[in-house]
Amino acid sequence: MELINRDASDKYKGFRYQKLRLAKKMLELIKEDFKANIIAIPEYRDDGFLIDKDGYPILEQNKEYSSNFTMNSEEIQKSVVNFLDNYFDLGKDPHINYIFYTNVDYVQERGSNLLKALNLKPLEEPVLSYLISRDYNETVIEFFSKVIIESYKFQYSIDATNPETFQGFYEEIISMDKEEWILFLKRVTFQFGQGDLDALTEELDKEIKESELYELQHVNKEQQIKSYLLEKIDERMAEKHLLQKIMNIDAIKNIFYEVGSKENNLQIDELHIYWLDVYKELEDEKKFRNIREKITAVCDEFKENTMRRYNREATTVREELKKYDKRQINALRFRVYESMERYFDEYFEYKKCYNYKELSQIIKKIKEIVVEDIKSLRQDYDYGVKNEITIEKVVLLLVDECFYSFDEV
Repeated sequence: MELINRDASDKYKGFRYQKLRLAKKMLELIKEDFKANIIAIPEYRDDGFLIDKDGYPILEQNKEYSSNFTMNSEEIQKSVVNFLDNYFDLGKDPHINYIFYTNVDYVQERGSNLLKALNLKPLEEPVLSYLISRDYNETVIEFFSKVIIESYKFQYSIDATNPETFQGFYEEIISMDKEEWILFLKRVTFQFGQGDLDALTEELDKEIKESELYELQHVNKEQQIKSYLLEKIDERMAEKHLLQKIMNIDAIKNIFYEVGSKENNLQIDELHIYWLDVYKELEDEKKFRNIREKITAVCDEFKENTMRRYNREATTVREELKKYDKRQINALRFRVYESMERYFDEYFEYKKCYNYKELSQIIKKIKEIVVEDIKSLRQDYDYGVKNEITIEKVVLLLVDECFYSFDEV
C-alpha cells in the first residue's frame, strides 16, 4: 500500500515558487549592479515586479506546473491578458519587459471548442514556438490575437454586442492592428523549461553563496539567509501601500548583516539521524490513515470546521518546514515524535469513542506538552523553527502521517 498523497496544494506551492524566483532575481540584479537602489516590489501588478540594471521595470508571471502549456492553456491566456492590461495602463512604455517563467515546456495545440468557435486550426508548429523565435507572421498574429481577445472577453465577462459591458482595455485591444500586436509581443519573453521548486531552491542557495554580500561569517548560515529573505518577501507582500512593499538593496544588506552578526552557540540536535529509522518503521507497518480518518474512527460528531483547520495545518506545515535545514527539521520531527510517544504512553487512555470536546482537548493537551518539551530543548539545540504555532502544526502533521492515532489500531 502506498502513502496517500497529501502534498500542499498548488496554491501554496505557487506562492513559494514566486518567492524563490523573486529572491533569486533580486540577488542576480545586485550581482549585475551593486549600486542598484530599488530592486523589487513583491505582489505589485504581477507575481514579480523587478527593476533591471538599466532602471527599467520587468513584470513576471511565475508558474510551477506539472503539465505542458499551449496557447489553449488558461494560465497562458490569463498571463498575456494581465500583460496587456499593464502594457496599456503603463502607457505602452517601450522600456518595460514582460516575462512568463515556468518549469514546464510547451507543446502543439490541438483542436478545441475555442479554436472551432474562432475558426482557427492548429499551426504547423506550436504557436508559442513562433512567439519565442519572434516569428510574427500574419497567421501567427491572427491566431494569437483572436485567442487573447476571446480570453479577454471571458475574463471580463464582456459581451461584444453590448458596449455597456466593455471593461478594462477591451476597446483598445480590439483596435490593435498587426504592427501594434508585434510591438507588444516584442516586450514579452516566454521562458519555458526552467527549474522546478527544488531546482529553484538550489539556484537560490547558489546565488546566496556567490553574492558580493556573502562573507566568511555567513558560512554554514546559508539556510538562515534564505529563510530571512523569504520571510522579508512575505512581509512586503502583505503590505497595503506601494512604498511599504518596496525591496531595495539596503533590505538585502540588512539580512546578510543580521545573520552574519548573530552569535549562535546552539548546535543541531544529533538525534536527527534517528528520524529516518522512525520513518522506515512506519513504511514497514503499512497502516496508513490520514488525520480525518483517525478522528472519525473515534468521534463521529467532530466539528467539520475544526477538522478542515487541522487538515489544512497538517498540509501547509510541510511547505513551512522546507525553508529550514533538513537536519534541523528531522531532529524537530524526532523530538516531537518522542514527546507525543511519552504522552500516549503515560497519560492517554484509549476509548472506543470520544465526543468533540474530549478529543479536541486531548489534541490541545498534546500540543501543550510538545511545545513545552521543545521550548526546553531549544536551550541547547537549534531547530530552525522559533515559533510555537509551527511546532503545534507538526503535532498534527505526525498524526496525519500515520505516526499516532486516537484508537488502538
